[in-house]
Amino acid sequence: MEKRMMKASILQSPGVFTYEEVEIPEISADDVLIQAAYVGICGSDLPRANAENGARMYPLILGHEFSGTVVKIGKNVKNVKIGDEVAVAPLVYDPNSHYSKEGLYGLSDNAYIIGTGCDGAMAEYVKVPQEHAILLPENLDLITAAGVEPAAISWHAVEKANMKANDTVAVLGMGPIGQFAVQIAKIFGARKVIAVDIFDDKLELAKELGADYVINSRNVDLKLAIQQIEELGVDIVLETAGNSITQKQAIHITRKNGRIVLVGLSHQELSLSVEEVEQILRSELSITGSWNSYTAPFPGSAWQGTLDQMSKGNIKFKEMITHNISLKEVGDYLPKMYSRELAFNKVLIDIRKDMS
Repeated sequence: MEKRMMKASILQSPGVFTYEEVEIPEISADDVLIQAAYVGICGSDLPRANAENGARMYPLILGHEFSGTVVKIGKNVKNVKIGDEVAVAPLVYDPNSHYSKEGLYGLSDNAYIIGTGCDGAMAEYVKVPQEHAILLPENLDLITAAGVEPAAISWHAVEKANMKANDTVAVLGMGPIGQFAVQIAKIFGARKVIAVDIFDDKLELAKELGADYVINSRNVDLKLAIQQIEELGVDIVLETAGNSITQKQAIHITRKNGRIVLVGLSHQELSLSVEEVEQILRSELSITGSWNSYTAPFPGSAWQGTLDQMSKGNIKFKEMITHNISLKEVGDYLPKMYSRELAFNKVLIDIRKDMS
């Protein structure tokens, strides 16, 4: 590579981006340099980019949901070669953490995410450790591959639910994680998947992605609506909305001996009534947290399953994309997304747009 400079969108301070040329990262013997192709904007990027002290450092190049092409490798790199198309597993774990040694990489102490603890992919090129560059299978294109990371989070949550074929599943929250969860629950053999949200457009998309039933919980009593579909309640609830209201709803719509997986972060206190606590105890409900997607062998079964099913067309991502923007538009879009001035589902950055 003769080119020494690259374009990047750089977060300078909360809500303030610059679009400028910076030096292409230097790689070590164990690193891979990737020419970024597509980057998804994650819901976590919104407060990270806009809230006071939302980022771990400034300046920072965001971007952790991405795909691209290997353009340079360190001398010790064996798993990929120049020209390979890859997705990137962005969690950089601490190898000395007790949990890393157990293969629970997603629970590693002192871990960080590429694009949060170091510069990410909202730039023409990004440096990643070789283990994190994941070769794409045949038939998996770079646009769809930009959805692997969030889809793997949903896959991990479904794994945590210990789903059995013929289970009934309610997914609360139809953001991208919930939309992926609908699809993955079907792959795992769910008999019925019920999508719940308060926005009709999200529910229409959930239908397209395979939900058997959709419920707008703004308009109905959710427990009664669920009972009309499953009299005893559902076997599994995947709570992806990250809201104390839906976290409490999960308790009321799960059948006895059912399982609840909490996936979404609410950043709110969760106060349970006497009735709700007794419901958990008397119904012997299992409530499990799900965090990230990484297990042994790194990056883990959620990534392997997601890559396989995406390559077969069984997990869809392109249908979820509402906006396809260029790198230089990032500084305009992220503040509008954060303030909800913009209606969106998944915003994808095409890094190669407007690049000479």
